Amino acid sequence: MISMPIEAIEARANMWALAIGEPTQVIDGRSMIGGGSLPEESLPTKLLAISGEGGWLNDAAHRLRVGDPAIVARIDDGRLLLDPRTVDPPEDEALIEATRVVA
Repeated sequence: MISMPIEAIEARANMWALAIGEPTQVIDGRSMIGGGSLPEESLPTKLLAISGEGGWLNDAAHRLRVGDPAIVARIDDGRLLLDPRTVDPPEDEALIEATRVVA
């Protein structure tokens, strides 16, 4: 996934946004890839951002984490963020369906 071209990541993020619908948008972001001796290392990525209000964001992130499949999203600046670089492409449909349920 580290070597996936940014164009492929953006295409997947756009596909997710189209499938999930409002209130989603694709934004620029960073994928944290470092560990060990390079814990702060990151790569540019495209993120699916879902806007929401405070309590809803925490609840949605929790429901995604405990779902099947478990989906890890982060919260930043009033948005739930999902990074295609961290999802195996065959799992796209499961992510879309799970995200529709909480969005």
